[in-house]
Amino acid sequence: MARTRSVQAAEAHLWLEVLLTYAFGTSPVQRAARLDLLGVAHDATAYPDDIPHWRLAQLLLAWVEKYVLPEDWRRLQARVRKRRSQ
Repeated sequence: MARTRSVQAAEAHLWLEVLLTYAFGTSPVQRAARLDLLGVAHDATAYPDDIPHWRLAQLLLAWVEKYVLPEDWRRLQARVRKRRSQ
């Protein structure tokens, strides 16, 4: 059984950065998902006081569940771990 995906509220902005990089890839799935994520990113950066970290984490996780393949999720987790340690 696969582990459930999660995005910690404290790391929501880190995940946003990693997911934006992912969304601008070349696969058709990534191109289709790009506009949805750009909407979330716009709201999170234009109105940071209106979207608490926990809500941003929920929005990002919903996007991940809809658009990110399991093998891509593992790579994205590795990128977050690497950036977390820098």
